[in-house]
This record gives sequence, C-alpha cells and structure tokens, in this order.
Amino acid sequence: MTAVRMILPVKLSDHFFFEKNEVVLNPDRYLEEGNFFAQEILFYSGEERNDFPWDHEEHSVSEVLAAWNEVQGMLKERFKSRDATAQVLMKKGIALFYMILFWGNSHPVVLNGWKLQIKDLSLKPVNIEERLSFIKENPHLYHSYVQLASLFQEQHKQFAKDRAMRHLNKNKK
Repeated sequence: MTAVRMILPVKLSDHFFFEKNEVVLNPDRYLEEGNFFAQEILFYSGEERNDFPWDHEEHSVSEVLAAWNEVQGMLKERFKSRDATAQVLMKKGIALFYMILFWGNSHPVVLNGWKLQIKDLSLKPVNIEERLSFIKENPHLYHSYVQLASLFQEQHKQFAKDRAMRHLNKNKK
C-alpha cells in the first residue's frame, strides 16, 4: 500500500505524537517513525479487515519487541553520550510500548483517554498510568529511558506468562 492522507481519528488525538489532525502514512510501515498507529488510523476510520496487528498478537508483539530492541540499543548509546536526539527515539520507544501494551491485549491502541482504556486491560505493568505519564512528560531524562525499558520487560513477561498459561490450559482439555 502506498502513502495515504487521512484525518486523525479522535481516539488517536494526542499532541505528543500528532501535531495536526491530518496525517500522511504508509500503513505497511507501521513500526517506523511517521507511521505510528497507522493500523489504528485505518481501523478507526472504518476500514474492515481481519489482519490488524491486534488480531495476531503473538506475531505483532514479537515484531514490536524486535523494533524495541533496536531502538533500545540506540537509546542507550545516545543517553550515554548525552545526545539530544535521544528524545526523538524516546518518542518511537513510547509509541512501540503503546503498541505492545494494547496489541498484546488484543486491542487497537487508544491515545485519547488512554488512562481510562488501560483499566480494562488484563495484561499490564504495575502503576502503568503514573509511570507512562512520567515518561511522556520527561522523554529527555535518562530515568525515563530506564522506566520505559522496565515497562517493556514487565509487559513482555506478562504476555509470555499469559501465553504459557493459555497453552497449558489448551493442552489439558
């Protein structure tokens, strides 16, 4: 699919990620800057498909984790050298965390009112609201990077435990 111009759905309205309410995106490159939440934009705009990332959470979560591992390595180096461009990468890391959080729970990402939405998610790190709010408010701080890395690790563990329990219960039947 080529790049398309779309109106940003209200559920994704968040000035941290989107300065305008119109976006140009390439939905096939949803893990790249400029295309974050492209699949959600299509979904909330009414596109009907059965291959959204949250419909195939195991595959999607591993894709997001691979992207995070790449970003995490770069962030570590940038914070170590006090490189101001770390903030741009932090935005990508935060976007990837929203994806793993929501997709791992079989839901599309919701940015507008996310604190209310995550109350219903069964797989999530402890104190997620406070921790993620701090990270978004302070993406330039090294401590935010440490917190983000910790959130990824906790979310991955929650997801892996849930999958193992599902597999175990499936085999018992």
